[in-house]
Amino acid sequence: MEKLSMFLPKDQEQADKELDCYNYLLANAIELMLKGEFAKAAVYHSNIARSLDELDRLKRNKQTAEEAKDLLEQINKQDAIRRHWF
Repeated sequence: MEKLSMFLPKDQEQADKELDCYNYLLANAIELMLKGEFAKAAVYHSNIARSLDELDRLKRNKQTAEEAKDLLEQINKQDAIRRHWF
């Protein structure tokens, strides 16, 4: 699933569940807002913010892992060059 490519493979199931949760909460918040149940809608929006925070955390996990992988590749290249010349 393309929407999950921004997450680590190990986090994709959790991210998918969080996205489903976000969609459910948003739909209910809109429904409550349209009914004038603003306080109840606000609770759903608080939970939406929590879902978005979790999705952001999972996305940052992948970014951090990719940065670490890139750094390790650079170190390995430099090490190979040093071994070749020394």
